[in-house]
Amino acid sequence: MFCRRFCNAPKARGDGFTLIELLVVMLIILLVSAVVLPTVIPAISHRQVSEAARILQGALAGARDTAINTNAPAGIRLLPDPVFNGINPSTATLDPTRVLASNRYIPIQLAPNYSEGKASVIIPAGWTSPFGGPGTLPYANGQLIYYPGGGLLVEQCPVYQDPTSGTWLPNSPTSWFWNVRVGDRIQLGGASQSYVVVGPLAQANPELFVNIGLPGSEVSNYVLNRSYPDGATHTVEYLLLVNGKDDDNNGYVDDGWDGVDNNGNGQVDELEEWEIETWIGPLANLPPLPPPLSPLTGLLNQSYIITRRPVVSPGSRETLLPSNVVVDLTTWNPSAFGAGYVKERSRLPVDATTGNVDILLYPNGTVVPTTLYLSPSSFGMNSAFYHFWLAERGDLFDPIANANVPYLLPMVPGSTYPGGTPYPLPIDPLGTRALKGERRLMTLYTRTGQLITNQVETFDATPIPPGPGPNFPFLAPQQGLRGDTR
Repeated sequence: MFCRRFCNAPKARGDGFTLIELLVVMLIILLVSAVVLPTVIPAISHRQVSEAARILQGALAGARDTAINTNAPAGIRLLPDPVFNGINPSTATLDPTRVLASNRYIPIQLAPNYSEGKASVIIPAGWTSPFGGPGTLPYANGQLIYYPGGGLLVEQCPVYQDPTSGTWLPNSPTSWFWNVRVGDRIQLGGASQSYVVVGPLAQANPELFVNIGLPGSEVSNYVLNRSYPDGATHTVEYLLLVNGKDDDNNGYVDDGWDGVDNNGNGQVDELEEWEIETWIGPLANLPPLPPPLSPLTGLLNQSYIITRRPVVSPGSRETLLPSNVVVDLTTWNPSAFGAGYVKERSRLPVDATTGNVDILLYPNGTVVPTTLYLSPSSFGMNSAFYHFWLAERGDLFDPIANANVPYLLPMVPGSTYPGGTPYPLPIDPLGTRALKGERRLMTLYTRTGQLITNQVETFDATPIPPGPGPNFPFLAPQQGLRGDTR
């Protein structure tokens, strides 16, 4: 009786939502999202760009603290973004006309000075060329000529003369090849004048280590053999140098190694641009050398110091910026676009081989010049400001070479052309590329170490002259204005 009564009773309805109820909830969520997202997404982007600025500020402050603690320069190296790396796929080299950005950094420090062994400066009157096969090198104004231009050479001194017995004894060896890099600086005999190492490079390598072939081997055409007074012929290491002077008085310093397209043919630092370099000070008039080196002139057994370029700090790890934010380095080399163009976006010393940007600070916060060049025409300490352009990935764009468009990259809508014509114009090829994302301009005062961040909002499309043109967004921080007002 009990079983008949309850077993056949209808079951109670379970808890849950009907399909209509679920659809109503989803519709409400979609409506709320449509209203909220236009506000939330810009807020997230604003936060990411601001966070990137704080990360870089913290990195530079940390580098200065390290410099103070170690009493030696320390800094950071901005590394190219894996996607926006500026590489031309057809040449596999850095192309200044392509978009380039950095999305991470790693701490750096100066490499220890190098001074092992001894060096010689020998001015040849004619000898077997290490630069392109056997033969006699041309000789002009007492200077070694190599390539289409001329340079200076310092070489290893394999032996020295004992002052007591007069016999020639072996010197400690040098280790320049695959240890010293292009851009390192050498001082000879305690002189204050430094020369920049520019070669040799028989084997190309991204770090620009000098060499005459792969480690453990050598290219015979680049080997330098020298007969010394000990009666033996020695194979010696050597370095090619420039002096940081405008030797031919053409307005360019170290033509062929100044980061400038001196002859205006669209190629930077090609061989045809080199000038004849000269020794400076005591090295300008060298005494005769003993046999079998006579009638050559020069100095043997000279002490030297090589100040090496920065290297990654031991045990360091890369730090990424927020995923949607990069330091926009596009147009880092304005000479690639012809005369009269002034670059915009970040204004930093980009390495033309790797795309890296080294920023090294003294303990007092001032910037150590880390450019490869000893040239006032290159990006060095002649600029009092380093500008970091922080932008969203969506605002990165390849520059367009167009003589009728003074700004090769997009601007904020509302910027004006001459006469007040608003940007963008319908016929402007960049009209669809107006800046839309968040951006900041972080400025480092290279001579004081001061660091400020400003919003980037005001542009001027007027060519230079008469208008400030691409310089306009950079005027506020350079005039001392600071702060993010949004």
